[in-house]
Amino acid sequence: MLKRWGAAVAVVWAVACAVPSTATAGTLDEVKARGVLRCGVNEFGPALTAMNEKGQWAGFYTDFCRAFAAAVLGDSRAVDFVSVSSQDRFEALRQKAIDVLSEATTWTLDRDLAGLSFPAPFMMDGQGFLVRRDANIASLEQLKGRRVCVVSHATSVEGLNRVNKVRNLGLKIQEYSSIQGSFAAFFDRQCDSVSTDGIILASLRQQMAPNPADYVFLPDRVTHEPLSPVVLKSDRQWEDVIRWSIMATLAAEQLGLTAANVKQNLNSPNSEVRRLLGVEGDAGAKLGLDKNWALRLIEQVGNYGEIYQRNLTKNLNLDRGQNALHSQGGLLWAPPFR
Repeated sequence: MLKRWGAAVAVVWAVACAVPSTATAGTLDEVKARGVLRCGVNEFGPALTAMNEKGQWAGFYTDFCRAFAAAVLGDSRAVDFVSVSSQDRFEALRQKAIDVLSEATTWTLDRDLAGLSFPAPFMMDGQGFLVRRDANIASLEQLKGRRVCVVSHATSVEGLNRVNKVRNLGLKIQEYSSIQGSFAAFFDRQCDSVSTDGIILASLRQQMAPNPADYVFLPDRVTHEPLSPVVLKSDRQWEDVIRWSIMATLAAEQLGLTAANVKQNLNSPNSEVRRLLGVEGDAGAKLGLDKNWALRLIEQVGNYGEIYQRNLTKNLNLDRGQNALHSQGGLLWAPPFR
């Protein structure tokens, strides 16, 4: 189910007025009592967040929502997807209309110090540029003096202003209130380029372009964007649950555990496998979860590589690049589960 967050706030307020106060309850307890995880998402296209042909919400970010639900509630389907925009996503968290935000949100110092917490990056990206193929623009320098569409309330504006000043490009920056609005303006030739995270450029080109082949990416990347789910900094236990759920997908890939074989590895002699799957140790109890939390997550949603492959490789033909495991030349790895 996909809800608009404004309506969700009204529901939360009504419930709060109808039942005794649970101000001391943490998000983990609230989610368990409710029996459903409210996950904030932004509709970035079929590879990231969109309705598939079966009428189900699918994509990289939605799969992580399901991973969190599998770990906490035992069922990856126990998710209410709440639609948020780049402008209102953090307010939705602060108003407790959502339990976690899972979309293309960059971890920055200002956001970290503003009451938000970024448990762990689940995507390493960078700000890029999309142009029309027939414009014959091959580099950022060739955009000098041209119009660039960008969404407001995002790090893309800061990145664009910075590179514009440093390289003296004279770009005419046109801001839009939504990511979809910035792309619609670009495809309507109101801009010569559109700029945002590379993964969003690829996804929305596929979804919104009249003919995706008519549009190409410039080789330039002007920022580093560590993308992470977001929770409230005031709830350390919930932050830990989200962080270690992400790490479980990475650890599973490191250890060769997949949705298909994870149960077969319950008798593994490998102590790392046994700790991850709850056969040894008390990681689940320390997180406020049961011992099978990671087993369910892996079985129902898969390891990180499976999530990436079925969404980004399948839909956008993107290789892993810097989102490969560290052992394979990428930037991602999981700390020990001990």
